[in-house]
Amino acid sequence: MVFAGCFALAYVVRFDFSIPEEYFAIARNGFVLVISVQLIAGALFGFYRGWWRYVGISDVVRLVFGLTVANGILTGLWFLSEQFPEFTRFVRTPRGVLLIDWALSLLTLFGARLIIRIGRDKWRGGAAEAGAHKRVLIVGAGDAGETLAREIEHRPQLGKVVGFVDDQRAKWGVHIRGISVHGPISEIASIADATNADEALIAMPSASGKRLREIVRYVSEADLQFKMIPGIDHLVTGKVHVTQLRTVKVEDLLRRKQIELPGDPVRALFRGRRVLITGAGGTIGSELANQILQFEPSDLALVERSEFALYEVRKRLSRELVWPSTEVSFNLMDIRNVEELDQLIARVKPQIVLHAAAHKHVPLGEENPREYILNNCIATRALAEICTSHNVERFVFISTDKAINPTSVMGATKRAAEIALLDLAAHSPLKMTIVRFGNVIGSSGSVIPLFMEQIAQGGPVTVTHPEVTRYFLRTSEAVSLVLQAATLGSSGEIFMLDMGEPVKIVDLARDLIRLSNQTEDEIPIIFTGLRPGEKLFEEIRLEGESIHPTRHPHIVVTEAPQPQRQVVNAWLTRAAQLNFERKQAIDALSQLIAEYSPNDVVSRKHLGETSRVAFNARLAEQLPSAN
Repeated sequence: MVFAGCFALAYVVRFDFSIPEEYFAIARNGFVLVISVQLIAGALFGFYRGWWRYVGISDVVRLVFGLTVANGILTGLWFLSEQFPEFTRFVRTPRGVLLIDWALSLLTLFGARLIIRIGRDKWRGGAAEAGAHKRVLIVGAGDAGETLAREIEHRPQLGKVVGFVDDQRAKWGVHIRGISVHGPISEIASIADATNADEALIAMPSASGKRLREIVRYVSEADLQFKMIPGIDHLVTGKVHVTQLRTVKVEDLLRRKQIELPGDPVRALFRGRRVLITGAGGTIGSELANQILQFEPSDLALVERSEFALYEVRKRLSRELVWPSTEVSFNLMDIRNVEELDQLIARVKPQIVLHAAAHKHVPLGEENPREYILNNCIATRALAEICTSHNVERFVFISTDKAINPTSVMGATKRAAEIALLDLAAHSPLKMTIVRFGNVIGSSGSVIPLFMEQIAQGGPVTVTHPEVTRYFLRTSEAVSLVLQAATLGSSGEIFMLDMGEPVKIVDLARDLIRLSNQTEDEIPIIFTGLRPGEKLFEEIRLEGESIHPTRHPHIVVTEAPQPQRQVVNAWLTRAAQLNFERKQAIDALSQLIAEYSPNDVVSRKHLGETSRVAFNARLAEQLPSAN
């Protein structure tokens, strides 16, 4: 019907609404051919497959190409008609009529689709107007922002976009999808007032953590609710889409440049092998199990002393993964029980052991030094000796940046474990690898869950010192380092990951308060002073420790100073037998670790007496208000 009507109208337009009589016969003879060619072209180019209410650019392209091909065929037949006089009466439709017919057909087919889509969108919009709509500002007028605006147009229940906000001056005043672009982002409060906006959607997936923190601060000060699209590292994997809005997480504010760690060497190392993981119920241990299962080991033995933690990791792995080719066992066991551990390793016969079990809470370590020495150091050395006796090929020990120039019992015991393992590695065929990294975001006992709990309770949020800083890593990133370390080097090496820039803990506390859509007036921050064993900042190398690159640009290997073997063995014998009081434990650790400086010494060294007086005065002013 459309093609027939357009063909007839083309004749009328071509001859200015007065068609000469001799052309009636030409029109009648050419009608069947013209319409047939157009219908066939429409079928070939998919005119009839699209859903009219969802017309888009691709539909217009198909219409243009299909109608152009049909018009080209008809024009070609017109020129060939002189060689085939018997067909002249069928193909001598005037070329002007063919051109007008092409334009009218394109306009009609596209126009009909467009009218249906506009009517559908208006109807949906009208139906949605019955409900209270959120007025939304999109922060970021790039490709992600435009995609988000388009999706919201299709889903009016998400709200109504009343403006874009961007820092690029060249975009200010222009319109994207009919929506005005404002700026800069620092003025979002006044922009929100002018547009009556009540929510901001952050569409800047490639923004750095520092930039995102600034944007969150501006949006919070504007008293807007806010969400964001996922980061670029999630978008490129295809796991999430730009329109999957979610609340801003602290991981976004600490956003580090994604470090790509090659997976092929790791897959080759673990595939078809027998693997054992200690501390499998912890943050690192459970993620190790999760990632290693994807490399299809033949056997995976998980060791954990907490029944609840072992139950949780089993539940997580059952939910997230299916391991038909891997025999997985869950072993409720304390690594300090040497006899049971020896029996387990004799039964499992692991080829690779990853040792993640440890006491890690700094203040508790100051109160329980003997337990930390026995668990973090003595048990670690005993496990490595058992692995040696059962011909385990590789042993990976997870250490911490707190072992660098330690000021806490926890850090010192980890450094003592490093020394004990390096001593064994020098006289054992066991390939020994040590991995150091910083704080893991959201791990149990870390500062972020504590802050979130304090905010949920209405505050205050307690920060030890206004200048304290820490390095933070994603769990997956830290575990990737552990797995890479198992493939790098030979034995007796300490690997470290590029940990990026340190973050001030007080800034982190402020960010979490903003993410809860509250202010510091509602959730105050108080400073409580450094706890026993804590540093103002973490360090990345020991005094006298050299650092060398590896084949991966973000992983380095360190060479730490090592005491003589007889010193190490004598210390291990004494540490395993004596029942240390706190002073005895600190003295013993100091004898083995020359760089160990208990907290009170470090506090004086880093703060200085003047700054300590000022800090204590400020603390005294704040503490009464928190009671």
